[in-house]
Amino acid sequence: MLIIHLKKEVDKLEDNGMETNGNTFKKQSQLFWTGNKTELVELIYALYSAGKINSGTADIKELAMTFEEMFNINLGDFYRTFLEIRSRKINQTKFIDKLKESLITKMLESDE
Repeated sequence: MLIIHLKKEVDKLEDNGMETNGNTFKKQSQLFWTGNKTELVELIYALYSAGKINSGTADIKELAMTFEEMFNINLGDFYRTFLEIRSRKINQTKFIDKLKESLITKMLESDE
């Protein structure tokens, strides 16, 4: 009877879009990154450099993997992408600058 009960409970969890992964339950994210991969890598490295995740103790690889899962994307060799961002001759933080401009515009529009 216990096995049947547990099977029913597992089935309920699976019906709710939950998957078992060891002792944890994970739900597939419904979020998708719609920008390009380079932009996301720039954002990840900005957060990493600022030390804003786990008080600066998070590993860059762990951050990248988390963002890949969260946004259903494969970043590939994000280290190489970061090197390409670093080697930009003009405006190394192109995406971060765009984000800042978009936020300021949104704030100004909200004031109207």
